[in-house]
Amino acid sequence: MKRREINNEEIEVAPENVEFSEGDEVDIVVDQFTDLGAKVIINDKYYGLVYENDIYRNLEVGDKTKGYIKKIREDNKIDVSLRKIGYGRVEDAKQKILEELKNNGGFLALNDNSSPKEIKRKLQISKGSFKEAIGGLYKERIIDITEEGINLT
Repeated sequence: MKRREINNEEIEVAPENVEFSEGDEVDIVVDQFTDLGAKVIINDKYYGLVYENDIYRNLEVGDKTKGYIKKIREDNKIDVSLRKIGYGRVEDAKQKILEELKNNGGFLALNDNSSPKEIKRKLQISKGSFKEAIGGLYKERIIDITEEGINLT
């Protein structure tokens, strides 16, 4: 989805008061790319930043998506994540892994030894999230982890 035109002069860079807090889901629109990452407009009101290392899928200027408030900094600038914050991030990763397993006949050629790049390419999640998620799925006896990858039980 592409964005509707927004008057950028009405967007606050460092708002004193916002109606959300860390971890909240918000609507974001990609405004531009900088050396740090993607500058986004939050709920049509505020600027925020998704840092480069938090971008796990292709984004283009004008893209609308959901984001999550990562941090409201002391200077009132807002850091945004494309993934849920805290344990919600792990739950999302578990769902993504289970969907991929089901789409691939119950097997995925990824495990603890897979490179972060490979995990990001196949699942659009970080290696840390992947490891936490497969650890949880293994403890729940939903998957087995082998040298070749992971299998649905």
